[in-house]
Amino acid sequence: MSATPSENPYAAPVSNLQEAAVAEQVPSIEEALSRGYDFQVGALISESWRLVASSKGILIGGFLLYYAAIMLVNTVLGFVLGLVGLEPGEDNLVGMFTSQFAIGILGSVLTYPLLAGLMLVGIRRAAGQEINFNQIFLAFNNPIPVIITGILMSVMVYAGMLLLLLPGIYLAFAYTLALPLVLERGLSPWQALETSRKAISQHWFKVFGWAMLLGLIILLSAIPLGIGLVWTMPMWMISTGILYRTIFGVLPAAA
Repeated sequence: MSATPSENPYAAPVSNLQEAAVAEQVPSIEEALSRGYDFQVGALISESWRLVASSKGILIGGFLLYYAAIMLVNTVLGFVLGLVGLEPGEDNLVGMFTSQFAIGILGSVLTYPLLAGLMLVGIRRAAGQEINFNQIFLAFNNPIPVIITGILMSVMVYAGMLLLLLPGIYLAFAYTLALPLVLERGLSPWQALETSRKAISQHWFKVFGWAMLLGLIILLSAIPLGIGLVWTMPMWMISTGILYRTIFGVLPAAA
């Protein structure tokens, strides 16, 4: 006997945000950009909070794996630089700072496939689709486009920060949905960056406010020994998934 919508933990929730559509109704990228969208910050965060319970374990496990991967990659990169003599000594503070900065950026870029997978889980949860831990690794089927997207995103954002600061801040939020656009819609790196930028720019200040409020919630949740992060980190991914669903819709998951 099939579960009714109220019994199915993956059923798309009722809200005043645009719902996930059936396959024939999922708009193309061009249609999504031209039709426009809107959302309420409070409604988006509230809906994501309601969806946390049935996906907390998968997302927390994914986050632990993601941060472990970042630490491992950064450690290996630091060791390699030191081994080949490129790691500056303690007397070269500028070189040390530059080296650690480069290691941090490169380490993040190399782990972007895991982050893209986590975002995809959040998107599928927001769409009422079934989720599982293996979905976190889907980007590794073809990681190069995701990694290139991460490299371009990092270069563009940090170039903007170094030049005039404000362009970097603008791009940091405008590129929020670039990684899942590569993974969920199969866009090329540059297409994904531009599509995310064009979509977010329609309501950039509202997206900025959503991100700041969500960041504050996560920060406050970390105060009691980080216990609250068990709920707020999954909420972050699901909330991003709801934003993605609201703008682009979500394609049915492949069988």
